[in-house]
Amino acid sequence: MTAHKLRGVAAATAGLVLGFAAAPAVAKPPARPYEAVAGHYPTMAQAQAVAARAKAKGVRTVIQKNRPGHIEVEYGNGWSTPGPARALCQKIKAKALPCEVGQEYHGVPTEWRR
Repeated sequence: MTAHKLRGVAAATAGLVLGFAAAPAVAKPPARPYEAVAGHYPTMAQAQAVAARAKAKGVRTVIQKNRPGHIEVEYGNGWSTPGPARALCQKIKAKALPCEVGQEYHGVPTEWRR
């Protein structure tokens, strides 16, 4: 190989090495997405009553049965940051409904993926 070719190979190799080192890290999505919830209820009847009250005020809900005695009424779920959940809670609270921001520990219900 000539000196010119060796310099070219060295420059290309250095560019690849430096290019990989300078590549930005890919951000991982949060392990637990954020949600806006009315709360947790011990019976399905209580959860359905809260959901019906929200529906009567034009608010979409999903009931998520996590385990016996721990039923959640959700207004929204699946956000990577708490901001959208907080904004939704402000709108929900303006309708005199309960709302709190939390993190999902039981998986995002399929109803929110539509």
